[in-house]
Amino acid sequence: MWRVEENMEAFKALSFGEKWRVRGFLIRGSAPDDPRLALAAVELADGYQRQELASWMRWLPGMLVALASAGFILNALDGDLLGMILNGLTALAAAAQYLLNPATRPKNVARAAEASRRVADAGYRSPVSAPGS
Repeated sequence: MWRVEENMEAFKALSFGEKWRVRGFLIRGSAPDDPRLALAAVELADGYQRQELASWMRWLPGMLVALASAGFILNALDGDLLGMILNGLTALAAAAQYLLNPATRPKNVARAAEASRRVADAGYRSPVSAPGS
């Protein structure tokens, strides 16, 4: 159910760096210029849209950042170094989840999917001039 990358041949064929670029386009809600990357973006966006996360799952990382930050401050006031480290790492992990996971921004994913579909369609339907014409 949570596996997004199943049956996504165009996305799987990309290099590691290209996969991160495609995820970045989904996070920002834009489309890549390259039709090959646009096709992969459409596949990935469709996978995220099929997940249909509950709304509280999108806001959970933000709540964890707030709670862990409050815990960090309380541990700092008490002088508890281990608690500060644990709360700091929790806040950092939750912030990274919120910033790097396209599923936390469903409107941007939908916008990127539509724009990427247009780029992919235009790229694969572009007229090729015949030799000698």
